Amino acid sequence: MSLLKLLFIFTPGFLFNIYSSTTNPVYISGKLIKSSSEDAGYVAHVIVFVKGANKVLARTITDDKGKFELSFTPADEKSFDFYCTSVGIDTILLASVTSFESDTPTMTFLLPAKPIKNKFGKVICPLCRKSNKVYTIIYGDNPLVRIQINERGDTTYSPIVNGKYYSGSCAGGPAGYYCDRDKIKF
Repeated sequence: MSLLKLLFIFTPGFLFNIYSSTTNPVYISGKLIKSSSEDAGYVAHVIVFVKGANKVLARTITDDKGKFELSFTPADEKSFDFYCTSVGIDTILLASVTSFESDTPTMTFLLPAKPIKNKFGKVICPLCRKSNKVYTIIYGDNPLVRIQINERGDTTYSPIVNGKYYSGSCAGGPAGYYCDRDKIKF
């Protein structure tokens, strides 16, 4: 083969490899720890999963001590949201992370997460970083419900009454707050 043919064959592949964006997979070793609060959930055999761009990137189950390992390859996600769920535990947001310090981070999550408050004392949602639609969760058998009727006559029912989110389950959960903007418990 002539030198010109070889250059014509290998140059596009070489240039594609140079300019293609590749990301390394992330291998997370982590642990769930019970919060010191009375309503802390169990950490054994809890499903932990990470979402990015509304897709589940990876999921795993904790061992008897709350330890877990996750691995996934990030693409173009802006944030990585860590959730957990189990029997008797709703899906709860543990943390939202925008980047990782290394390809093998070690992460520890409190269950439930410690709430962050703004300077006015209101709890901030860890996902949207706002506080105006965050409500305290009230657990109980008889939840209050607010009826809303719009101008077209459509009726909706809201569990948010007088600044509180009424869960409607007799068993209390570890989540203490609800964000109506993101529809998550934390």
